[in-house]
Amino acid sequence: LPILERPVTYKEVDAKIFHRTCWHCHSEPDYAIGDGGPGNSGGFGFKPRGLNLSDYNGISAGAFEKGSASKRISIFAPMSDGTPRIIKVLMQRHAEAAGAPPGEVRGMPLAYPPIPLEDIQLLETWIAQGRPR
Repeated sequence: LPILERPVTYKEVDAKIFHRTCWHCHSEPDYAIGDGGPGNSGGFGFKPRGLNLSDYNGISAGAFEKGSASKRISIFAPMSDGTPRIIKVLMQRHAEAAGAPPGEVRGMPLAYPPIPLEDIQLLETWIAQGRPR
């Protein structure tokens, strides 16, 4: 879907995407009142990635690069096709749900229905607008 013409705020993206879907597996242990989920602390056979999507600072900090416990990468960094990493993983989940084989990234949310395309459009617009707080 095309980038929206209207301004998009972090508060809107957070309410519709990060806090509705993502933070359950990608947050700090204290916030999640538990272990922080497999996307942060590890679990379900995955190594810890340190990705905290429960607040703006955590989102901005990114995740540990695959195979590293210290080097961080931005979830907004462009993938090989120029798509921001976070958009790529959300779109990959749509492809997986339609029966496509695994791609360059693992689709998110893992093993759950894909988030609506309109919500991905909202996130992509927010990113294109410079991720205003």
